[in-house]
Amino acid sequence: MEYMIKQLKQDINQKLGFEIRRQADVRYLHQAIVLENNFKIGFNTLRRFFGFLPAGAPQLQTLEVLAKFLGHASYSDFLNIINKDQNWFHWTFINDFENFQSIDPSQIQQLVALKSHPDYVLFLSYIIKTFIRRNRIDLLKTIFSNPTIFFDISSQNKELEKLAYAVGGLLRTLPKNRYIELEALLSDTYVFKKYILDFHVDYTHFNGYYGYLNTARFAHDTHPDQRIFINLIKNYHLFLAGKSNFEPYQPEVMSPKMFPVLHGRLLGYQLLIQHFKFKQPLHTLLLQIIKTGKQYSKILFYIEVFPALIFTKQIETLETIFKLYDKNLFVNPTWQFYTSHNVYLIAHVLVKLKRQNYKDAIYSFNQINLNVSPSNSYYHYLNLFYCIAAYQLEKHTTANSDTLFQLQKDYQSLVKITGFKRFNLTLLKKY
Repeated sequence: MEYMIKQLKQDINQKLGFEIRRQADVRYLHQAIVLENNFKIGFNTLRRFFGFLPAGAPQLQTLEVLAKFLGHASYSDFLNIINKDQNWFHWTFINDFENFQSIDPSQIQQLVALKSHPDYVLFLSYIIKTFIRRNRIDLLKTIFSNPTIFFDISSQNKELEKLAYAVGGLLRTLPKNRYIELEALLSDTYVFKKYILDFHVDYTHFNGYYGYLNTARFAHDTHPDQRIFINLIKNYHLFLAGKSNFEPYQPEVMSPKMFPVLHGRLLGYQLLIQHFKFKQPLHTLLLQIIKTGKQYSKILFYIEVFPALIFTKQIETLETIFKLYDKNLFVNPTWQFYTSHNVYLIAHVLVKLKRQNYKDAIYSFNQINLNVSPSNSYYHYLNLFYCIAAYQLEKHTTANSDTLFQLQKDYQSLVKITGFKRFNLTLLKKY
Protein backbone atom coordinates (compact mmCIF):
# COMPACT_ATOMS: atom_id res chain seq x y z
CA MET A 1 0.00 0.00 0.00
CA GLU A 2 2.74 2.45 0.98
CA TYR A 3 4.61 1.78 -2.26
CA MET A 4 1.44 2.32 -4.32
CA ILE A 5 0.72 5.68 -2.65
CA LYS A 6 4.28 6.78 -3.28
CA GLN A 7 3.99 5.78 -6.93
CA LEU A 8 0.64 7.61 -7.25
CA LYS A 9 2.24 10.81 -5.94
CA GLN A 10 5.19 10.45 -8.32
CA ASP A 11 2.87 9.99 -11.28
CA ILE A 12 0.85 13.10 -10.28
CA ASN A 13 4.06 15.15 -10.04
CA GLN A 14 5.07 13.89 -13.46
CA LYS A 15 1.72 14.85 -14.99
CA LEU A 16 1.83 18.32 -13.43
CA GLY A 17 5.41 18.86 -14.53
CA PHE A 18 6.61 19.83 -11.06
CA GLU A 19 6.87 18.35 -7.57
CA ILE A 20 4.20 19.28 -5.01
CA ARG A 21 6.11 20.99 -2.17
CA ARG A 22 3.78 23.80 -1.06
CA GLN A 23 0.11 24.20 -0.27
CA ALA A 24 -0.12 26.48 -3.32
CA ASP A 25 0.89 23.44 -5.40
CA VAL A 26 -1.95 21.49 -3.81
CA ARG A 27 -4.36 24.33 -4.69
CA TYR A 28 -3.22 24.17 -8.30
CA LEU A 29 -3.74 20.38 -8.36
CA HIS A 30 -7.20 20.75 -6.80
CA GLN A 31 -8.24 23.19 -9.51
CA ALA A 32 -6.88 20.88 -12.22
CA ILE A 33 -8.85 17.95 -10.85
CA VAL A 34 -12.14 19.76 -10.12
CA LEU A 35 -12.34 22.44 -12.81
CA GLU A 36 -10.54 20.82 -15.71
CA ASN A 37 -11.62 17.19 -15.21
CA ASN A 38 -14.91 17.64 -13.32
CA PHE A 39 -13.97 15.20 -10.51
CA LYS A 40 -15.16 15.74 -6.94
CA ILE A 41 -12.48 15.85 -4.26
CA GLY A 42 -11.93 18.19 -1.29
CA PHE A 43 -9.00 20.58 -1.00
CA ASN A 44 -8.33 19.37 2.57
CA THR A 45 -8.46 15.77 1.35
CA LEU A 46 -5.59 16.59 -1.00
CA ARG A 47 -3.73 18.43 1.76
CA ARG A 48 -3.99 15.30 3.92
CA PHE A 49 -2.89 13.07 1.04
CA PHE A 50 0.27 15.11 0.48
CA GLY A 51 1.09 15.47 4.19
CA PHE A 52 0.08 19.06 4.85
CA LEU A 53 -2.53 17.92 7.37
CA PRO A 54 -2.49 14.94 9.78
CA ALA A 55 -3.92 11.88 8.06
CA GLY A 56 -4.34 8.13 8.17
CA ALA A 57 -4.65 5.81 5.20
CA PRO A 58 -6.38 7.52 2.26
CA GLN A 59 -9.96 6.54 1.44
CA LEU A 60 -10.61 4.39 -1.61
CA GLN A 61 -12.73 7.20 -3.11
CA THR A 62 -9.70 9.53 -2.94
CA LEU A 63 -7.51 6.95 -4.66
CA GLU A 64 -10.16 6.40 -7.36
CA VAL A 65 -10.30 10.12 -8.20
CA LEU A 66 -6.51 10.49 -8.33
CA ALA A 67 -6.14 7.38 -10.50
CA LYS A 68 -8.77 8.70 -12.93
CA PHE A 69 -7.04 12.09 -12.98
CA LEU A 70 -3.95 10.23 -14.21
CA GLY A 71 -5.97 8.67 -17.01
CA HIS A 72 -6.65 5.23 -15.54
CA ALA A 73 -10.09 3.65 -15.66
CA SER A 74 -9.96 3.04 -11.89
CA TYR A 75 -7.59 2.65 -8.97
CA SER A 76 -7.60 -1.13 -9.62
CA ASP A 77 -6.46 -0.46 -13.17
CA PHE A 78 -3.62 1.70 -11.80
CA LEU A 79 -2.63 -1.11 -9.40
CA ASN A 80 -2.56 -3.69 -12.19
CA ILE A 81 -0.23 -1.55 -14.29
CA ILE A 82 2.08 -0.81 -11.36
CA ASN A 83 2.18 -4.47 -10.33
CA LYS A 84 3.14 -5.49 -13.85
CA ASP A 85 5.92 -2.91 -13.87
CA GLN A 86 7.10 -4.04 -10.45
CA ASN A 87 7.05 -7.70 -11.42
CA TRP A 88 9.09 -6.91 -14.50
CA PHE A 89 11.60 -5.09 -12.30
CA HIS A 90 11.74 -8.09 -9.93
CA TRP A 91 12.27 -10.57 -12.75
CA THR A 92 15.03 -8.51 -14.35
CA PHE A 93 16.74 -8.21 -10.97
CA ILE A 94 16.57 -11.97 -10.39
CA ASN A 95 17.82 -12.74 -13.87
CA ASP A 96 20.69 -10.29 -13.40
CA PHE A 97 21.41 -11.81 -9.97
CA GLU A 98 21.78 -15.26 -11.50
CA ASN A 99 24.59 -13.95 -13.71
CA PHE A 100 26.53 -12.00 -11.07
CA GLN A 101 30.25 -12.66 -10.80
CA SER A 102 30.23 -11.33 -7.22
CA ILE A 103 27.59 -10.30 -4.70
CA ASP A 104 27.75 -7.17 -2.54
CA PRO A 105 25.66 -6.36 0.60
CA SER A 106 23.32 -3.98 -1.27
CA GLN A 107 22.34 -6.79 -3.65
CA ILE A 108 21.65 -9.10 -0.72
CA GLN A 109 19.46 -6.39 0.83
CA GLN A 110 17.56 -6.06 -2.43
CA LEU A 111 17.02 -9.82 -2.52
CA VAL A 112 15.82 -9.97 1.11
CA ALA A 113 13.41 -7.11 0.38
CA LEU A 114 11.58 -9.50 -1.97
CA LYS A 115 10.73 -12.01 0.79
CA SER A 116 7.13 -10.83 0.95
CA HIS A 117 6.69 -11.44 -2.77
CA PRO A 118 4.50 -14.51 -3.47
CA ASP A 119 7.12 -15.84 -5.93
CA TYR A 120 10.11 -15.40 -3.62
CA VAL A 121 10.69 -19.16 -3.29
CA LEU A 122 10.75 -19.39 -7.07
CA PHE A 123 13.21 -16.49 -7.29
CA LEU A 124 15.51 -17.94 -4.63
CA SER A 125 15.45 -21.46 -6.07
CA TYR A 126 16.36 -20.09 -9.52
CA ILE A 127 19.35 -18.27 -8.07
CA ILE A 128 20.62 -21.24 -6.06
CA LYS A 129 20.15 -23.72 -8.90
CA THR A 130 21.89 -21.41 -11.36
CA PHE A 131 24.87 -21.00 -9.03
CA ILE A 132 25.03 -24.81 -8.65
CA ARG A 133 24.94 -25.27 -12.42
CA ARG A 134 27.62 -22.61 -12.83
CA ASN A 135 29.67 -24.38 -10.14
CA ARG A 136 30.01 -21.09 -8.28
CA ILE A 137 30.62 -22.43 -4.78
CA ASP A 138 31.84 -18.97 -3.74
CA LEU A 139 28.48 -17.40 -4.57
CA LEU A 140 26.60 -20.27 -2.92
CA LYS A 141 28.64 -19.62 0.23
CA THR A 142 27.52 -15.99 0.16
CA ILE A 143 23.87 -17.04 -0.14
CA PHE A 144 23.93 -19.82 2.46
CA SER A 145 25.96 -17.82 4.99
CA ASN A 146 23.15 -15.25 5.28
CA PRO A 147 20.14 -16.74 7.15
CA THR A 148 18.08 -13.56 6.57
CA ILE A 149 17.68 -14.66 2.95
CA PHE A 150 15.76 -17.75 4.07
CA PHE A 151 12.49 -18.35 5.89
CA ASP A 152 11.79 -18.86 9.57
CA ILE A 153 11.66 -22.61 10.27
CA SER A 154 9.12 -22.23 13.08
CA SER A 155 6.49 -20.51 10.94
CA GLN A 156 7.25 -21.08 7.25
CA ASN A 157 8.02 -24.77 6.80
CA LYS A 158 5.91 -24.90 3.65
CA GLU A 159 8.13 -22.36 1.91
CA LEU A 160 11.28 -24.20 2.98
CA GLU A 161 9.85 -27.49 1.71
CA LYS A 162 9.27 -25.89 -1.70
CA LEU A 163 12.82 -24.54 -1.79
CA ALA A 164 14.38 -27.84 -0.68
CA TYR A 165 12.26 -29.74 -3.22
CA ALA A 166 13.44 -27.48 -6.06
CA VAL A 167 17.13 -27.57 -5.13
CA GLY A 168 17.04 -31.29 -4.27
CA GLY A 169 15.65 -32.03 -7.73
CA LEU A 170 18.73 -30.45 -9.30
CA LEU A 171 21.16 -32.17 -6.92
CA ARG A 172 19.84 -35.53 -8.15
CA THR A 173 21.19 -34.77 -11.62
CA LEU A 174 24.78 -34.01 -10.59
CA PRO A 175 27.72 -36.37 -11.23
CA LYS A 176 29.64 -37.62 -8.20
CA ASN A 177 32.57 -35.23 -8.62
CA ARG A 178 30.13 -32.36 -8.03
CA TYR A 179 29.05 -33.82 -4.67
CA ILE A 180 32.63 -33.41 -3.46
CA GLU A 181 32.63 -29.72 -4.36
CA LEU A 182 29.39 -29.17 -2.43
CA GLU A 183 30.99 -30.50 0.75
CA ALA A 184 32.26 -26.95 1.32
CA LEU A 185 28.67 -25.94 2.15
CA LEU A 186 28.35 -28.49 4.98
CA SER A 187 30.14 -26.30 7.52
CA ASP A 188 28.04 -24.81 10.32
CA THR A 189 28.87 -21.44 8.76
CA TYR A 190 26.26 -22.18 6.11
CA VAL A 191 22.56 -23.13 6.29
CA PHE A 192 22.68 -25.39 3.23
CA LYS A 193 22.23 -28.63 5.19
CA LYS A 194 19.62 -27.11 7.51
CA TYR A 195 17.38 -25.70 4.79
CA ILE A 196 18.02 -28.14 1.94
CA LEU A 197 19.21 -31.57 3.15
CA ASP A 198 17.08 -31.62 6.31
CA PHE A 199 13.93 -30.62 4.42
CA HIS A 200 14.45 -32.95 1.45
CA VAL A 201 15.23 -36.44 2.78
CA ASP A 202 15.79 -38.06 -0.59
CA TYR A 203 15.20 -41.78 -0.01
CA THR A 204 15.54 -42.57 -3.70
CA HIS A 205 19.10 -41.22 -3.70
CA PHE A 206 20.47 -42.68 -0.47
CA ASN A 207 23.02 -44.36 -2.72
CA GLY A 208 23.69 -41.11 -4.59
CA TYR A 209 24.18 -37.46 -3.71
CA TYR A 210 21.99 -37.62 -0.58
CA GLY A 211 23.83 -40.50 1.07
CA TYR A 212 27.19 -39.01 0.11
CA LEU A 213 26.51 -35.54 1.52
CA ASN A 214 24.95 -36.85 4.73
CA THR A 215 27.94 -39.12 5.34
CA ALA A 216 30.22 -36.13 4.74
CA ARG A 217 28.27 -34.18 7.38
CA PHE A 218 29.84 -36.22 10.18
CA ALA A 219 32.97 -34.08 9.89
CA HIS A 220 30.99 -30.85 10.26
CA ASP A 221 27.79 -31.18 12.31
CA THR A 222 28.04 -30.16 15.96
CA HIS A 223 24.45 -29.50 17.05
CA PRO A 224 22.89 -32.48 18.92
CA ASP A 225 19.81 -32.63 16.68
CA GLN A 226 22.03 -32.60 13.59
CA ARG A 227 24.09 -35.49 14.96
CA ILE A 228 20.91 -37.45 15.69
CA PHE A 229 19.59 -36.77 12.19
CA ILE A 230 22.68 -37.93 10.29
CA ASN A 231 23.19 -40.98 12.52
CA LEU A 232 19.60 -42.04 11.92
CA ILE A 233 19.87 -41.49 8.16
CA LYS A 234 23.09 -43.53 8.04
CA ASN A 235 21.74 -46.44 10.08
CA TYR A 236 18.30 -46.47 8.51
CA HIS A 237 19.97 -46.62 5.11
CA LEU A 238 21.92 -49.69 6.26
CA PHE A 239 18.68 -51.25 7.50
CA LEU A 240 16.80 -50.56 4.26
CA ALA A 241 19.73 -51.87 2.22
CA GLY A 242 19.34 -55.21 4.01
CA LYS A 243 22.67 -54.91 5.85
CA SER A 244 23.19 -56.40 9.30
CA ASN A 245 25.54 -53.70 10.62
CA PHE A 246 22.91 -51.06 11.45
CA GLU A 247 23.66 -50.02 15.03
CA PRO A 248 21.67 -49.44 18.22
CA TYR A 249 21.17 -45.74 18.76
CA GLN A 250 19.77 -44.15 21.93
CA PRO A 251 20.92 -40.52 22.19
CA GLU A 252 19.60 -38.14 24.83
CA VAL A 253 16.73 -36.07 23.50
CA MET A 254 15.38 -32.69 24.58
CA SER A 255 11.69 -33.48 24.17
CA PRO A 256 9.50 -31.59 23.30
CA LYS A 257 12.08 -29.22 21.78
CA MET A 258 12.96 -31.83 19.19
CA PHE A 259 11.40 -31.51 15.74
CA PRO A 260 8.41 -33.94 15.66
CA VAL A 261 9.52 -35.80 12.50
CA LEU A 262 13.02 -36.30 13.93
CA HIS A 263 11.74 -37.67 17.25
CA GLY A 264 9.37 -39.98 15.38
CA ARG A 265 12.24 -41.18 13.17
CA LEU A 266 14.35 -41.91 16.28
CA LEU A 267 11.65 -43.95 18.04
CA GLY A 268 10.76 -45.72 14.80
CA TYR A 269 14.39 -46.72 14.30
CA GLN A 270 14.64 -47.97 17.90
CA LEU A 271 11.59 -50.12 17.18
CA LEU A 272 13.43 -51.69 14.22
CA ILE A 273 16.54 -52.30 16.35
CA GLN A 274 14.62 -54.11 19.07
CA HIS A 275 12.68 -56.24 16.60
CA PHE A 276 15.25 -57.11 13.92
CA LYS A 277 18.57 -56.96 15.77
CA PHE A 278 17.75 -57.96 19.36
CA LYS A 279 14.51 -59.93 18.79
CA GLN A 280 13.05 -58.32 21.91
CA PRO A 281 9.38 -57.69 22.78
CA LEU A 282 8.13 -54.28 21.67
CA HIS A 283 5.30 -53.64 24.13
CA THR A 284 7.11 -51.07 26.32
CA LEU A 285 8.52 -49.16 23.38
CA LEU A 286 5.14 -49.12 21.63
CA LEU A 287 3.57 -47.56 24.72
CA GLN A 288 6.37 -45.00 24.83
CA ILE A 289 5.72 -44.08 21.18
CA ILE A 290 2.02 -43.49 21.81
CA LYS A 291 2.78 -41.47 24.94
CA THR A 292 5.42 -39.35 23.18
CA GLY A 293 3.11 -38.71 20.23
CA LYS A 294 0.64 -36.90 22.51
CA GLN A 295 2.91 -33.85 22.77
CA TYR A 296 3.50 -33.41 19.05
CA SER A 297 1.62 -32.67 15.85
CA LYS A 298 0.32 -36.14 14.99
CA ILE A 299 0.63 -35.73 11.24
CA LEU A 300 4.35 -34.90 11.62
CA PHE A 301 5.37 -37.22 14.46
CA TYR A 302 3.96 -40.40 12.93
CA ILE A 303 5.36 -39.93 9.38
CA GLU A 304 8.50 -41.91 10.26
CA VAL A 305 6.91 -44.09 12.95
CA PHE A 306 4.39 -45.76 10.63
CA PRO A 307 6.97 -47.36 8.28
CA ALA A 308 8.63 -48.95 11.33
CA LEU A 309 5.25 -50.20 12.56
CA ILE A 310 4.57 -51.66 9.10
CA PHE A 311 7.98 -53.36 8.95
CA THR A 312 7.45 -54.90 12.41
CA LYS A 313 3.80 -55.77 11.57
CA GLN A 314 2.38 -53.98 14.60
CA ILE A 315 -1.16 -53.96 13.26
CA GLU A 316 -2.79 -53.62 16.69
CA THR A 317 -0.73 -50.51 17.47
CA LEU A 318 -1.55 -49.01 14.10
CA GLU A 319 -5.22 -49.66 14.79
CA THR A 320 -4.94 -48.00 18.21
CA ILE A 321 -3.31 -44.89 16.72
CA PHE A 322 -6.02 -44.64 14.07
CA LYS A 323 -8.73 -44.87 16.75
CA LEU A 324 -7.05 -42.11 18.74
CA TYR A 325 -6.08 -39.73 15.95
CA ASP A 326 -7.86 -40.54 12.70
CA LYS A 327 -9.07 -36.92 12.36
CA ASN A 328 -5.55 -35.62 13.01
CA LEU A 329 -3.85 -37.97 10.58
CA PHE A 330 -6.18 -37.76 7.61
CA VAL A 331 -6.05 -34.06 6.82
CA ASN A 332 -6.65 -32.52 3.41
CA PRO A 333 -4.23 -34.24 0.99
CA THR A 334 -2.53 -31.03 -0.14
CA TRP A 335 1.03 -31.16 -1.50
CA GLN A 336 2.76 -30.50 1.83
CA PHE A 337 1.05 -33.57 3.33
CA TYR A 338 1.78 -35.82 0.32
CA THR A 339 4.02 -38.20 2.29
CA SER A 340 2.05 -38.41 5.51
CA HIS A 341 -1.34 -38.75 3.82
CA ASN A 342 -0.18 -41.63 1.65
CA VAL A 343 1.74 -43.53 4.32
CA TYR A 344 -1.25 -43.36 6.68
CA LEU A 345 -3.59 -44.62 3.96
CA ILE A 346 -1.25 -47.53 3.15
CA ALA A 347 -1.15 -48.48 6.84
CA HIS A 348 -4.94 -48.17 7.04
CA VAL A 349 -5.31 -50.65 4.16
CA LEU A 350 -3.12 -53.17 6.00
CA VAL A 351 -5.10 -52.75 9.23
CA LYS A 352 -8.41 -53.31 7.44
CA LEU A 353 -7.03 -56.35 5.61
CA LYS A 354 -5.94 -57.86 8.93
CA ARG A 355 -9.51 -57.45 10.18
CA GLN A 356 -10.85 -58.87 6.87
CA ASN A 357 -12.74 -55.63 6.30
CA TYR A 358 -12.17 -55.63 2.56
CA LYS A 359 -14.72 -52.92 1.77
CA ASP A 360 -12.91 -50.32 3.92
CA ALA A 361 -9.52 -51.60 2.72
CA ILE A 362 -10.54 -51.00 -0.91
CA TYR A 363 -11.91 -47.56 -0.05
CA SER A 364 -8.66 -46.47 1.66
CA PHE A 365 -6.57 -47.99 -1.12
CA ASN A 366 -8.44 -45.95 -3.73
CA GLN A 367 -7.63 -42.75 -1.83
CA ILE A 368 -3.87 -43.29 -2.24
CA ASN A 369 -2.35 -41.04 -4.90
CA LEU A 370 1.42 -41.34 -5.25
CA ASN A 371 1.59 -40.04 -8.81
CA VAL A 372 0.81 -36.44 -7.88
CA SER A 373 4.56 -35.96 -7.44
CA PRO A 374 6.76 -38.68 -8.99
CA SER A 375 9.87 -36.60 -8.25
CA ASN A 376 8.99 -36.36 -4.54
CA SER A 377 11.88 -37.51 -2.35
CA TYR A 378 9.66 -40.22 -0.79
CA TYR A 379 8.10 -41.39 -4.06
CA HIS A 380 9.91 -44.71 -4.67
CA TYR A 381 10.12 -45.47 -0.95
CA LEU A 382 6.35 -45.04 -0.51
CA ASN A 383 5.74 -47.05 -3.67
CA LEU A 384 7.41 -50.07 -2.08
CA PHE A 385 4.93 -49.98 0.82
CA TYR A 386 2.15 -49.33 -1.68
CA CYS A 387 3.07 -52.51 -3.58
CA ILE A 388 2.80 -54.53 -0.37
CA ALA A 389 -0.67 -53.13 0.34
CA ALA A 390 -1.74 -53.59 -3.29
CA TYR A 391 -0.43 -57.18 -3.43
CA GLN A 392 -2.13 -58.19 -0.18
CA LEU A 393 -5.39 -56.52 -1.19
CA GLU A 394 -5.37 -58.32 -4.54
CA LYS A 395 -4.40 -61.60 -2.90
CA HIS A 396 -7.31 -61.44 -0.44
CA THR A 397 -9.95 -60.27 -2.90
CA THR A 398 -9.91 -61.09 -6.64
CA ALA A 399 -6.52 -62.88 -6.58
CA ASN A 400 -5.86 -62.28 -10.27
CA SER A 401 -2.56 -64.02 -11.07
CA ASP A 402 -1.59 -61.51 -13.81
CA THR A 403 -2.14 -58.58 -11.48
CA LEU A 404 -0.15 -60.23 -8.71
CA PHE A 405 2.71 -60.98 -11.09
CA GLN A 406 2.79 -57.38 -12.35
CA LEU A 407 2.83 -56.05 -8.78
CA GLN A 408 5.75 -58.37 -8.00
CA LYS A 409 7.64 -57.05 -11.05
CA ASP A 410 6.97 -53.43 -10.06
CA TYR A 411 8.11 -54.16 -6.51
CA GLN A 412 11.35 -55.80 -7.62
CA SER A 413 12.02 -52.93 -10.02
CA LEU A 414 11.67 -50.45 -7.16
CA VAL A 415 14.04 -52.50 -5.00
CA LYS A 416 16.61 -52.34 -7.79
CA ILE A 417 16.19 -48.56 -8.21
CA THR A 418 16.52 -47.81 -4.50
CA GLY A 419 18.83 -50.61 -3.39
CA PHE A 420 16.44 -51.30 -0.50
CA LYS A 421 16.84 -55.09 -0.27
CA ARG A 422 14.97 -55.12 3.03
CA PHE A 423 11.88 -55.20 0.82
CA ASN A 424 12.20 -58.87 -0.12
CA LEU A 425 9.62 -61.14 -1.72
CA THR A 426 8.67 -62.69 1.63
CA LEU A 427 7.63 -59.26 2.91
CA LEU A 428 5.56 -58.71 -0.25
CA LYS A 429 3.87 -62.09 -0.48
CA LYS A 430 3.42 -63.15 3.15
CA TYR A 431 2.71 -59.89 4.91
